[in-house]
Amino acid sequence: MNTKEALKSLPKYVKETETIELYFQQGSSDKVYHLQLESVEGQWSVNAQWGRRGSALQSDTKVSSVAYEEAKRVYDRIIREKTGKGYRIAQAATHGATTISVGLPSKEHSGHVPELLTPIEEPEALQLVQDASWWFQQKFDGRRLAVQKKDGEYSGINKLGQLIPIDTRLTKCLESVQAQTFLVDGEITDSRFHLWDLLDIDGTDLRIQPYEIRYARLGLVFRGVDEALRVCETAMTPKAKRSFVKAMHESRAEGFVCKNRNSAYAGGRAGQHFKYKFVTTSSFIVGPKPAAKAADEHRSIALYLLEENRQRFMGTVGVPERYAIPREGQIVEIRYLYCHPGADGKLIQAKYFGKIRNDVAIGDCSASQLKLKADETDTTEP
Repeated sequence: MNTKEALKSLPKYVKETETIELYFQQGSSDKVYHLQLESVEGQWSVNAQWGRRGSALQSDTKVSSVAYEEAKRVYDRIIREKTGKGYRIAQAATHGATTISVGLPSKEHSGHVPELLTPIEEPEALQLVQDASWWFQQKFDGRRLAVQKKDGEYSGINKLGQLIPIDTRLTKCLESVQAQTFLVDGEITDSRFHLWDLLDIDGTDLRIQPYEIRYARLGLVFRGVDEALRVCETAMTPKAKRSFVKAMHESRAEGFVCKNRNSAYAGGRAGQHFKYKFVTTSSFIVGPKPAAKAADEHRSIALYLLEENRQRFMGTVGVPERYAIPREGQIVEIRYLYCHPGADGKLIQAKYFGKIRNDVAIGDCSASQLKLKADETDTTEP
């Protein structure tokens, strides 16, 4: 796969028109808010309409005649602001494809234990380029999702193995798959279900098979079935893997995954498949602010991680106005530059971007996940 071919497999960064319809209902209030990300002759705009349901709507152009990247930032910011104020999504579409959603997890466990990726650094990943046993795939900035079809019914499974409801838009796509039963694993974004593993089909358990066999069966069954179902493109040769990594950097992807083609399936963090993320993110527990910061009146939250038998305070991070302030006990995703080493090391350049994780266990919020500053003798914050 050359760079041009690899870039074609990156749907997240394709410049696509988008629309969304939001609504807010509380007491006597019943409002709607419509938003469009549109293009005319290569220039992009964001238009909005709002008002009481059933009445004439007001309208405004939020930005016009700008590059896609700027318009997309405005579009996403407005959605975050509205949902943070209590608006809910009625319908959304990307280039004509309706957004796919998943629900909150139930307390019921599916019985399936997802295999988790082990984080590594890029130099370690690049050492695998020449090794024919390793294949590379894109790491999408979505949510882990497995889907099981059994007795004509579909069940979603998150990364904790919990059952979750899935959108009927997704089940309609899966109806076209030529199989009576299956268990397929992947990652879901707003508009696509990216598939990378097939674990069971029509009563045949594929978990004991090498990954290359499972991946081949996955392609035969799911490739080309529906636009919303995408089998992850895979770089297999050294030349293809070098081009693939270059393409991932150029497209500002979240990162890439290294899969061992010879491995049978193993639930949990088995250490046989790896991931490298271009940006550093970790999951933190929201907790009480220390006394010194409790009265500062800043829109911020205190972050904690588990270390040995205690919760370690990792610092505070600001919460932009467009996001609701997370509650204590919730788990949030934080992007940061690095963490200073040592028992009292704090996060540097931490940012909260509105992502609350209901698919991460508190036990996984460990200090061991932190990326430390390389020079351990430097303890001066920038």
